[in-house]
Amino acid sequence: MELALKQHLAPLLRSDGFSGTGRTFRRVRDGWIQVIGVQGSRHGGQFAINLGLQPLSVAHVLGELPDPKKITDSLCEFRRRLTADGSDQWWSHGQSQESMNQAAEQAAAVYVTVGRKLLASVSGPQSPFEQISPEVFARSTESFVGFGSTRVRMALVLSLLRRSQHRFSESAAFAEIGLGDVGSAAGLRPKLEELAAGK
Repeated sequence: MELALKQHLAPLLRSDGFSGTGRTFRRVRDGWIQVIGVQGSRHGGQFAINLGLQPLSVAHVLGELPDPKKITDSLCEFRRRLTADGSDQWWSHGQSQESMNQAAEQAAAVYVTVGRKLLASVSGPQSPFEQISPEVFARSTESFVGFGSTRVRMALVLSLLRRSQHRFSESAAFAEIGLGDVGSAAGLRPKLEELAAGK
C-alpha cells in the first residue's frame, strides 16, 4: 500500500506544499498545521484518510506545543475524515498491487475534488476558526465544515487561540461557553476558569 500511496497520492500532496513520507503529510498555512494521515483498517483491506488541523500557538491534545514536522492527525485538536459524500469513507483494496493502486488513485481523486477546497476553506483570515464569534458558536458548531472535537474542547481551543491573538474579550467569552458545557470534563475546568477571568 505504501508504494501505491507514494505513486498516486504523495505527488499531489507535495505539489500542494505538504511534506512527509509513508502515511502522514503536513504543511503550515496561516498559523495552522494541516495534517493528512492515511489510516489502515485493523482488519486490513481498506484505508481512510484523516484530516487534522492544529493552531501553531495552542498545545495539542497531549498538552504540548505542536511540532510541525512530527505532529500526527490524532494529536490535532480539530479532525475529520476526507469523504466524497459526507459518509465515513473507506477505500477498499485487494492484495494485488493493481488493486492497491486503484484504491490510491480513487482516494487521490477525492483529495483533488474535495480535499483541496476543504483545506483552503479553513486557511487564512476568512477561515471559520478565525471568523466565528462566541455568540454564533454558542448556538452551533456546524460552521467548521466537519472539523471538530467535543464542544468543550473546541471552546477551550478557540479561547486559547483568541488569547494568542490578543482578542481577550472573545477569549473570555469562549471560555465561558466551555464552562457551561464542561460536564464530566472536569479536568478542563481550571484552565477555562483562568481564561474566563482574563488570565
